[in-house]
Amino acid sequence: MSPMTMVTRVPLPESVNPVLVIEALHAYLPLIEANPYHIGHERRPVNLDEVVADPFFHDDGQKLAAFVVHDRIPIIKNVGSWATKDVVIPCVFQSFEYGVRCRADASGGVTVRSSYEVRPRGQVQGGPEDIVRPGEGDHELVEIATIDCLAIMKLFVKQGYNNAHQEILQRVVDGLVRTPAPQPEHYLPQT
Repeated sequence: MSPMTMVTRVPLPESVNPVLVIEALHAYLPLIEANPYHIGHERRPVNLDEVVADPFFHDDGQKLAAFVVHDRIPIIKNVGSWATKDVVIPCVFQSFEYGVRCRADASGGVTVRSSYEVRPRGQVQGGPEDIVRPGEGDHELVEIATIDCLAIMKLFVKQGYNNAHQEILQRVVDGLVRTPAPQPEHYLPQT
């Protein structure tokens, strides 16, 4: 299995304080519940062995949390619930200064390691072209994901992932559009 890397990004409007986005990520639930396929979740104990053995989780991380997430994935889009599959996805989250790391072990041997980060626009390369529109600020919410799966599943995983994760990021940002907060600079990555 050779991993594929995907970058997804959503610009933060000027009205959304980047610190609020970081705080929402650190709460984990706004990220979990923003998934358009989400049908439920529950906390589970963190198994330290699964974190220590995975170099994806860094020493700068804090506040580990684990969940079992339940999603209903469309196999064939727009044809109804008979063309969906319910999946159970154990996840481990780790906060760090400007975002969150998440490892999700989905069925079929699919493992996703995602870093959700608030960054100055253009700092992270890859993903869709950055087009600046009126009202957008200087930061963006970026997901950098490495996906391990069988070659036969890559196209299906990539298509579903792109659509869902663009929507996840947008929903997290949209949920904060009207929430003011102070802007402590120490949370923001340096350019």
